[in-house]
Amino acid sequence: MMRRSAGFTLLEVLVALVILALALGALIKTAGDHALLVSDLETRTQAFLVAENQLHRLQAAKQWPEASEQKDVLEQGGRRWAWQARFENTADPDLKRVIVDVRLADAPGDSGGVQARVIGFLARLL
Repeated sequence: MMRRSAGFTLLEVLVALVILALALGALIKTAGDHALLVSDLETRTQAFLVAENQLHRLQAAKQWPEASEQKDVLEQGGRRWAWQARFENTADPDLKRVIVDVRLADAPGDSGGVQARVIGFLARLL
């Protein structure tokens, strides 16, 4: 009579290893996706702060814009940002709508799209 030893067969060990490999692969992919998401959120938050700062700077300057747009590059938070402010007329001649777009200045190719946009108004002081 043949006696069966306690323990796992080779087939059971291989099945367990395959399941473990699949689970670890999914875990690594999820961690990578999470890291990319966090990085993107950080970039967008910094861009939003740059856009708000530029809008407030334009409002605080109390100068009526003669051109229809302004743009420049600045450094903030250890990154270079390109911002563009567009001025649009409103029904009130003493009020202009301002649209400030911000993107990474050094982004290659199409990855340099607008990261943040804020909209505000400038009033001409009498």
